[in-house]
Amino acid sequence: MFHNPMLVTEIDILVLLAVACLTAIALKRVRFPYTVALLLLGIVLGWLGQTVADLDFLQTLTLSHDLILFVFVPPLIFESALNLDSRLLLRNLIPILTLAAPGLLLSTAIVGFILSWGTPLDLPQALLFGSLISATDPVAVIALFKELGAPKRLGILVEGESLFNDATAIVTFNIILAVMTTGQGFGLSALGDGVWAFGISFVGGIVLGAVVGFAIRLPMALIKDNPLVLATLTTIVAYATFLLAEEVVHVSGVIAIVSAGIVLGWYKSNYLKPENRQFLGEFWEYLAFLANSLIFLLVGLTVSDLQFFGQVEHTPNLVGAIGLTLITVLGARALVVFGLTTAINLLRPAIAVPLSYQAVSWWGGLRGAVCLALALSFEPDFPNRDLMLMLTLGVVLFTLLIPGTTIAALLRQLGLDLSPLFDRLNGALAMTSAQRVVLDQAPVLETTFVNPQSAVIATYRQKYKAKLEQAHQQLIALVKEADEQTLQQWVWSSALNLEQQTYQTLYDEGFITGSFLSQFKLMINLKQDQVAAGKIPPVQPQRMILEARWQNFQLKLWERWWPERAEGVRSQILFNTYQFWGITAYATRTVTEQLQTLFQNDIGDTLLAPCIVEYDHSHQAAQQQLIQLSSETESLIVNTQTQITKRVAQYSQSEVVKNMMDIGVLNQTIGRSLLNRDDF
Repeated sequence: MFHNPMLVTEIDILVLLAVACLTAIALKRVRFPYTVALLLLGIVLGWLGQTVADLDFLQTLTLSHDLILFVFVPPLIFESALNLDSRLLLRNLIPILTLAAPGLLLSTAIVGFILSWGTPLDLPQALLFGSLISATDPVAVIALFKELGAPKRLGILVEGESLFNDATAIVTFNIILAVMTTGQGFGLSALGDGVWAFGISFVGGIVLGAVVGFAIRLPMALIKDNPLVLATLTTIVAYATFLLAEEVVHVSGVIAIVSAGIVLGWYKSNYLKPENRQFLGEFWEYLAFLANSLIFLLVGLTVSDLQFFGQVEHTPNLVGAIGLTLITVLGARALVVFGLTTAINLLRPAIAVPLSYQAVSWWGGLRGAVCLALALSFEPDFPNRDLMLMLTLGVVLFTLLIPGTTIAALLRQLGLDLSPLFDRLNGALAMTSAQRVVLDQAPVLETTFVNPQSAVIATYRQKYKAKLEQAHQQLIALVKEADEQTLQQWVWSSALNLEQQTYQTLYDEGFITGSFLSQFKLMINLKQDQVAAGKIPPVQPQRMILEARWQNFQLKLWERWWPERAEGVRSQILFNTYQFWGITAYATRTVTEQLQTLFQNDIGDTLLAPCIVEYDHSHQAAQQQLIQLSSETESLIVNTQTQITKRVAQYSQSEVVKNMMDIGVLNQTIGRSLLNRDDF
């Protein structure tokens, strides 16, 4: 139909993006995984491209190894790493890395040995296939986690494993392929070389990504008030880090992106203004949306282009091979998840992973882009290339269409989602609060209008009083419908959300540093997971674990070798402790007040009282800690308050100047000169 290759490609992309948009709109009314729907539509588009002459341009664009790895993977990996909670990741690093590295290698071995016995693949080919098919891609699952309100820890376990096992799979695949190419054989020497190469690639990727992330902080600091340049700079970082790692340094590009993304995510959370932080997050969410949409549509087109269903229909042996592969892959995944996680639970009970989380991790281990990229990287004359490609497509299609569409039901069955009643309670509470705010505007309207008509204002009050009463009655009915456990979870979840917002506000206004904000967010996440699991009231997690251990280590070191330095470390520990309890005292008092304002008389004191009592106890305990610290050293209080007031003053002055620059009162040159003054 069209003859200009560039025009054909452009039309192809526009059609795919239009399909993605229409699918997203349609699925607002239907509960069905977005990525799975795109996969099915991609298959349909591929079939139309083959059967309808005027739509043959749809066959132009299909997936390739380079397209996936060099175009789609960097933004997907970087977006996940940028938004990862680094403290929650560190807290769960042992189970994540265990499943991502030893777990993937074990899965590779199991799949390889079984398929070398039951399919035409020989052992090296089967191991190669085992390495590529063991990488998980839980995009659809993570989206469902957010939609259903799954525990934060479950999300970090699944997403963290996926990020790291993508890298493990690529490195393992390349090592096995290199051994096959050189004809070295799979002896002890090859195993040793492989372990060494794996370690270099993995650790080298972490170091390279961290170096790039820290190096790029300087230019980001210089343009942190320009969100468009920030977005462009981070895009360069994502792609350049991958290319530098893979093509120049020859270490894991995926790990390098993860490392750089975590560093810049920490910088984004701690140093960017709220509006720039939000813009950057939305920008990367958009890039990830584009990449995911195009990938899954192209997977469907590739399935049609390679005539997967036709080959399955006319090749009985292929059906048996795919069936054996599916059983093997699922069995290997089960052994890895349940076996290794049980071992971790026995050795490290403090970080035990519940059985329900293990079940979701097993069934939610979907296969996607990385598997296909590696399968498509084979040269046309590679032995059994077509068979491995068909097996990969079979596993990808099965995991997306079956576990991908049933994982939500599993979450509900295991009680890992927010109940529909919980959502309805939140909706009714929001509606009640909204009507109160509307009524509060009546006096403002009276003073705003030049000649207010009493009839108009009276109608306004009457209308929204009726709406408020209706919303209130709906909320009361839902409260009566809910059981005690659900209501307590609802109240505590609301309280913890208010507490987290309090910490964010304190940070945005300059009262606390980014380090303290990260610590408090981690504790809120851990307490939210406890509430979701039915533990009420939640237990206060140990605070500042890593910081406290590091500072205590420094103190002991300096006390022994450099006593003068020890006094400074001791003062810093006291300063951090005083600031922690001061923030806690303020936040707990604020949450108590906000809870009473939010719920007012909607649910009764009996339901609200236990939560308020716990916050009152926390407030009193924090006050006692402050009094005790105050009695130890008055200079500590003076130092703490001086630093906080200085930080707040700097923030307030900067905001005034920036706002005046935004509205045009100050020109950019004078504004920047004021912001750069030492006495500002």
